[in-house]
Amino acid sequence: MSSLLLDTHAWVWWISRPDRLSRRQRAAIDRTLKRTDAALLVSIISCWEVALLCQHGRFRFTIPVDRWLEEASTAPGIQIVPLSLPIIITAARLTMLRDPADMLIVATAQHHGARLVTSDTRIDEANLVAVVV
Repeated sequence: MSSLLLDTHAWVWWISRPDRLSRRQRAAIDRTLKRTDAALLVSIISCWEVALLCQHGRFRFTIPVDRWLEEASTAPGIQIVPLSLPIIITAARLTMLRDPADMLIVATAQHHGARLVTSDTRIDEANLVAVVV
């Protein structure tokens, strides 16, 4: 299986502003959506992060955040993945990332053997998971 996990900003961009994704990121997402043996994953922690960032004014949508989350989490091809004890235990060891959401997202990608679609240079440079930048 060749799954992709979307980092929070990549998920928001793919749904709301796909032009913000790199050409490589869009191509990887398109390829994954066309395959029957792959999935386009989003960690449940990204739902929390979107709600939090909206509350702090960092993300703004034309619809209420709860409606955006409902629509974005059920978009064709999207699979929301839960946290699990193995993911949480792995994330706790990724202290070099500092940001708890990043730690959980990277651990989720590792657990699912997925490449991570991200524009976060800290995640890319940490070399903890294969990324699509």
